[in-house]
Amino acid sequence: MKKEKVIKEWSSKLPETCNICDKPFGKTFIDGATDHGWALMCERCHKIHGFGLGIGYGQKYNTKTKKGISGFNLK
Repeated sequence: MKKEKVIKEWSSKLPETCNICDKPFGKTFIDGATDHGWALMCERCHKIHGFGLGIGYGQKYNTKTKKGISGFNLK
């Protein structure tokens, strides 16, 4: 069985602020599930509201390069 290629790069315009605390992102942001749905979050808010990293949970990206850092494999 062939593995599907997972795209590990943010393909939209880079977000500037966290959807939860509205503060600017630092070096990374997380696109992930929360107890209130999906959000683009800073790491601090992800630790409080997120469900971890992995397919179906969340992915972490570099804010400068758009490259995926982690969360692209099953949890």
